[in-house]
Amino acid sequence: MNICINTSNLSNLATKEGGLEPLLVKLIGLGFKSIELDEESTKSREQVHQIFNIVRENGGSIVTLTLRLNLLGGNVKSDEKYFNEVKNWIRFCGENGCRVLRLKAVPAKGKEYAEEDFNLLYRNLLNLLSSAEKNNVKISIDADESAYLKMERLMSMVEDIGSENIGLTLSIKDAKRIDDKVLEKVLPLVNHVIVSQNNLSNPEKNTLRKILDALRAAFYNGHISIEFTNVKSVEDLTDYVKTLEEIIKQG
Repeated sequence: MNICINTSNLSNLATKEGGLEPLLVKLIGLGFKSIELDEESTKSREQVHQIFNIVRENGGSIVTLTLRLNLLGGNVKSDEKYFNEVKNWIRFCGENGCRVLRLKAVPAKGKEYAEEDFNLLYRNLLNLLSSAEKNNVKISIDADESAYLKMERLMSMVEDIGSENIGLTLSIKDAKRIDDKVLEKVLPLVNHVIVSQNNLSNPEKNTLRKILDALRAAFYNGHISIEFTNVKSVEDLTDYVKTLEEIIKQG
């Protein structure tokens, strides 16, 4: 299991370092070469492209790209332009060595997942499947916390698609909602893992170790992405990464 740095919530630290690009260059220089780039931490598509180039030129790599696009939102039900946009990003990832594209699948605000949401998500993923396979990019479904209460339905959908290019993002903080037996079945479908800064605090470490051990037993070989909340310095960030490294080594 490899660690990557998630750029979400790093705006304050980026400002201190003169921008997101200088911050990432500094982190790469410290040995943190794998990055999850969250589109919401950038100002434009042009900046996304620029960051890919800068990271690569400095010896790092964008291993995961997270988009604002929502597979259950907007005009996704009927707008082919939407799918073309996603397919363009899939092709971009494939051309730039980014092997995981993380896409939201969140129902309208305030609503819980209904059967129609799972049906729509299934159709949308099938629409994107051939593009993902052609470009050797894995789509990682990023559902919100309410989906964890219906995890078996989400699992059955992914299993029915039956492609290694379609999988799930597992959030450690939400995984605690899943029964152990269900979690065991979920883990082989996981292609991206999110650890929050809070998961690395002492009260949360035992849960984190338990889930990481289960991931190891399921032969998970993707990245563990750290999402920070309030790091005040590069030194703080480094300490959290070292904490996660120690937990992984203890397994």
